[in-house]
Amino acid sequence: MSKSLAFGKTALRALVATVTGLLVLTGCAQIPMTSAVKQGPDIQSGLSNDYLYYSPAGPVNGEAQADVLAGFLNASTGPQNDYGVAREYLAPDFKAKWSPNDKVYIQSGSLHTAFGANGEATVTFQVSATVDAQGHYNSRVNGSTQVLSFKLASVDGQWRIIDAPNAVVMIRPVFEVIFHSYNLYFFDKANRYLIPDLRWFPARASTATRLAAAILAGPSKWLEPAVSQTMPTGTKLALDAVTVSNKSAVVNVSAQAVQASATQKQQFKAQLQATLSQLAGVTNVDLQIASATQKIPEYSAASTTSGAYAPVVLESNQLQQLVGPSGSRLANANAWISSLKATDFAVTSDQTGVALMNGAGVYAARLDQAGSAPVLVDSRKNLLTPRFDRRGQLWILNSEGQVQVRTSSGKSTWLNIGWLKGHTVEAFTVSPEGARLGLIVADAKGKLRVLITSIIRDAHGNVMGFGVPVELQRVVGTPKDLEWSGLTDLMVLSEVSTDQSNLTLLSVGGEPIEIGSVDHSYDLMSSDDGSNIYVLDSRRRLLQYHGYTWSLLDQDVVAAHMAN
Repeated sequence: MSKSLAFGKTALRALVATVTGLLVLTGCAQIPMTSAVKQGPDIQSGLSNDYLYYSPAGPVNGEAQADVLAGFLNASTGPQNDYGVAREYLAPDFKAKWSPNDKVYIQSGSLHTAFGANGEATVTFQVSATVDAQGHYNSRVNGSTQVLSFKLASVDGQWRIIDAPNAVVMIRPVFEVIFHSYNLYFFDKANRYLIPDLRWFPARASTATRLAAAILAGPSKWLEPAVSQTMPTGTKLALDAVTVSNKSAVVNVSAQAVQASATQKQQFKAQLQATLSQLAGVTNVDLQIASATQKIPEYSAASTTSGAYAPVVLESNQLQQLVGPSGSRLANANAWISSLKATDFAVTSDQTGVALMNGAGVYAARLDQAGSAPVLVDSRKNLLTPRFDRRGQLWILNSEGQVQVRTSSGKSTWLNIGWLKGHTVEAFTVSPEGARLGLIVADAKGKLRVLITSIIRDAHGNVMGFGVPVELQRVVGTPKDLEWSGLTDLMVLSEVSTDQSNLTLLSVGGEPIEIGSVDHSYDLMSSDDGSNIYVLDSRRRLLQYHGYTWSLLDQDVVAAHMAN
């Protein structure tokens, strides 16, 4: 069977970006108030020229208070020259004080303006999401209302704004044009893998500066327990500008960085390299400390790519790679599958380790060692489908949230996820670098939620605990299964009706994208980059997603999973 490339997120996002761009460039009479937001880092389209933005008009002499306030709100969607046009609406002594990068409100619906005495005014609107100064995207509950207060005064005979929130307001189509998503990269505690932290910033000439400053400010709170900070506390940009010349970004940090070890400087440069190379025209990073150029060797992070683009299937008491050359090691498990009557499995990406599951529990075995035999490693009740991480560690969870993590050498660590007390785990997935855990969890009332938490490891990569959970919202239907699909996205399979399921792409730090529907299914698979998506439906058919259609790949499949 030949390899079949699915219609992936890249094409979907390109379509969204193209449509949005056309709406703006053609100057249509009415801009739509809702639109699907682009997810994940768009590494090819980072803008570097401010003139590509909408160019608002400045104030006109004799304008009334209402016109000045409306003009200011309109101009604040143009970030060029540090929101230079918007600042023309401000009183001279307030221009430098206004900090528009502190927060972005993504507006839904219309603005309602009210004026009171002494030049006071309020603007009320519904808000769907916000972005803070560090680029964190936070969805709001549907129907959330925001009230912003302003004050105007007469300055040299003209109405000007003398007080305003440190924020800008824009509708989603404008946000999609101005803002892009970027991954900040941080090393795990073992300094082996780079872990992405999705943020949103205006795509403009100053984006490199904001990305570098955000790395120094640190990771998102929920991710912080899983990552290490390579620079000493207090390290900042020595100059508030990252310059780009001849495809090289020059990052100048403060003198505190001198205290970092040679290895830490290497790792910090690797963080910058991975982060800033998402910008068009940046392929290299030159690091300076207090303006002194540093000669720092390259530091290579371990790859998180499994290389798998199609599932391994369990059928007719055999494991086989569905598409591509069959690995001879998979055949080593066939006798065990038959004797154990295995109904589920997990396999490492290098096909050295396998886990088999039956009614008695989970068995572990080596596929690369002659004479190896499966060993029962977990006989608890209510076990979920086991999974491997890229370190070759076997993850086994039960529905109560009790965790066993077993290394390839056979050492087991048993842990409880404390905040899961009183909840039931329905499904879980470990991110490619093993620093994030995605879960579908039911509370005491049976309400299902999709959560993500950090995985805390020591310097040797051993799992020590878990961070606080973050909920990912707005899944259509009842979530049943989930899988990492790309660096910062979780694909969720949910039940819509007795004969239909739905696929939703949830971004850890962005808005969801509805992928499409499929016949009632219960198991989900995705390649590393999310370009190949598969489901196992209730009739045990393995289906692959092609754009807006599904194609049949196999039948009578007992279980199917990506090698991980």
